[in-house]
Amino acid sequence: MRTLEQIPLTRIDGKDTTFLITFMSDLEPLMVSLKLVGLLEPLILREKTDKTYQIVCGFKRVEALRHLAVSEAAAFVYQPSELDDFQALLLTIGHNITHHLNLVEKAQALKKLLDFGVPEKEVIDRYLPLFALQPNVRILRQTTALLSLEMKVLEYLVKEDLSLSAAVCFLDLDQEGQKAILPLLLALRPGENRVKEIISFLREISLRDGKPISSLLIRGDIVELLGDSQIPRPQRMEQLRRIIKQMRFPLLTAIEERFAAYRQSLALPPQISFRPPAFFEGEEFRMELRFKDFKAFRELVAGLNEIADAAKEDTDPLLELSHNR
Repeated sequence: MRTLEQIPLTRIDGKDTTFLITFMSDLEPLMVSLKLVGLLEPLILREKTDKTYQIVCGFKRVEALRHLAVSEAAAFVYQPSELDDFQALLLTIGHNITHHLNLVEKAQALKKLLDFGVPEKEVIDRYLPLFALQPNVRILRQTTALLSLEMKVLEYLVKEDLSLSAAVCFLDLDQEGQKAILPLLLALRPGENRVKEIISFLREISLRDGKPISSLLIRGDIVELLGDSQIPRPQRMEQLRRIIKQMRFPLLTAIEERFAAYRQSLALPPQISFRPPAFFEGEEFRMELRFKDFKAFRELVAGLNEIADAAKEDTDPLLELSHNR
């Protein structure tokens, strides 16, 4: 039967991470609480054969107490015969699931369940829903695979609170690719969709050209852009996106730039929108007119007629754009 005891912190083995699922915890609020009212909830420990103690629940509290130079703490202590590994892990999960678990913590808990012999189907059916994850084998394997990522990447995933669908994009990168792309992401902090796009484009360029991602990111324009703190971050992000898109789709980007220049040369009023076919795959362009009354409609049509009359009869810039694609 477990007993409540005062345990010296020197006898608690903080290096034994058998039941650790916490990742990147913020100790500051806990330390403030400990200073104010002390330890409100006893640790849960399991005694080891060498008479030291293994942490089952309370890694954050032990670390915070050590930072505060506290010498001992109240703990519920189990003997090994009273609590096996699986039961201890369930205590850990039950204790932590009341808090918001980040993606890496979920991955660590799921991996430990599998390592402790819980059948994959049981983990999928019973535990994935507890962690607000869809109960299917693909989600389980993607989530646990995240633990193979570089530590700095895991920290980035947690800090930015990325979803699983964004996090798994990093699994397509080797270690060097992860290390190369991370400074860019940390500097510009793109949203999830941009993260997916950047990783996808860089990986595709790398595969197409047979070059590592690190070599793609040492281009002068990219290095200069990342180092220019005078430009607001959102603008730098869009500039980087254009550069990478041009690297991935050089022909398409060139045609888009030509169309943009042509559209600007027409000097259309803001009430007229003029769009090309998606990805210039097709020959139909679209123009939309916005007006409040028939008079405004006639004025817009008259302006378009003037533009059409001014165009050279022997050339068709739109046809040239669509055919060059």
